[in-house]
Amino acid sequence: MSRNDKIFTYIGFSVKSGKIVYGYESVLLNKKRTYLILCDKDLSENSMKKVLRFAESKGVMCRTITALSDYFGGRSVKCVGIGEEHLASAIIKELDNTSEVVTDE
Repeated sequence: MSRNDKIFTYIGFSVKSGKIVYGYESVLLNKKRTYLILCDKDLSENSMKKVLRFAESKGVMCRTITALSDYFGGRSVKCVGIGEEHLASAIIKELDNTSEVVTDE
């Protein structure tokens, strides 16, 4: 199983458990605890700044990856928040071990 497959699986678990928030505005307005924010590298610069500012203020990890929409069957998803601590940790571990990560901006 490749690292991308593992990331896909972990994101799928987040979706099935209902511990995911779609869209940068929803991530910013979410009242529940978020452990990881994943942003597509194509997210607009202004939106990315807002997300990074939010993540820093809340102490949430934020990762920029390529082709986030591919993990959601091609739906146009540019930002998600993961609300399950163990899944967020597993995703971070896989992203840190692969060249998939662009940067922590």
